[in-house]
Amino acid sequence: MERKIDVISILKTILRILLGAFFITTAIMKLLSLDNFELYIFSFRIFNFVWSTVVARLVIMAEMIIGFFLIFKILYRPTWWSAMLMLVGFTLLLVYIVLFRNDSNCHCMGDIVELDPLWSIVKNVVTMLLLLLVYKETPWQFKGKKAVAIVGVCAAVLTTFAFFPLDDVYVFFSKRQNTYNEQSFQSFMNDSLMMAQQLDDGRYIMGVLSSGCHYCLLSGQKLSTMHEIHQLDTNRIILAIWGNNESIQRFKDTTNTAMFRYVTVSPFQAVELVNGAFPTYLFIENMQVVKVADLRQLTERDVVNFLQH
Repeated sequence: MERKIDVISILKTILRILLGAFFITTAIMKLLSLDNFELYIFSFRIFNFVWSTVVARLVIMAEMIIGFFLIFKILYRPTWWSAMLMLVGFTLLLVYIVLFRNDSNCHCMGDIVELDPLWSIVKNVVTMLLLLLVYKETPWQFKGKKAVAIVGVCAAVLTTFAFFPLDDVYVFFSKRQNTYNEQSFQSFMNDSLMMAQQLDDGRYIMGVLSSGCHYCLLSGQKLSTMHEIHQLDTNRIILAIWGNNESIQRFKDTTNTAMFRYVTVSPFQAVELVNGAFPTYLFIENMQVVKVADLRQLTERDVVNFLQH
């Protein structure tokens, strides 16, 4: 007697695997644009920057584990409810964003696929409806299930926290010595461009940037968000940038940093000043550099303490 094929069961299995793969894919998309996802969480002013980076990774890690557990039907009912509650929570947050913010990209799928909040709500609702179709699935019992679960969790933790370490961890373990050309710096500070800034003997942070540099853009967005939250003295932040007028204007618009002081420099001058390492931020006190930082070392704590001292 031929065995009857349960088409409905096969379709539900395919749907469950696709849903699990979707959670993993969205997590990877966020991970590939992690810096922007961190800044987006930071912009809500709920957490400081350090905790925003932790929360960003926890969200990504949770999505990876949920997706993995859905595919292998591990702890299926708790996993299903975790997926549903996560989607409900994000949907409520997106409703708030639609009502009270004007965000063009909610970073739900990173920067690879830009979704505005309304479309992301639609995505979440469709995903929740599809999850309802596989609610009554029973856990899959197989040999080595615990080992597979442990491997999945460890892979998610390592991917998010070890392969993409927190900035503070990077700073702690980094052996990179940020340098600048002291002689070039002194000449630059006595240049007519800088003399026109009429700087006093207080504290300043000067970024040396390229308008087309991806990491320079990220550092500008980072500073802009810090200013928005802490109301930094914009007179004390100077961005020495090279590029044509169009690219510099695009840099200002993208990073929302038009409120800071800008000084346009030649690429040769910028390269000589920081030995070609962009972005480099010089913490200046009484016209002397007391600290040098790159994107990762430009921490909220250091910037706020230095400028609000």
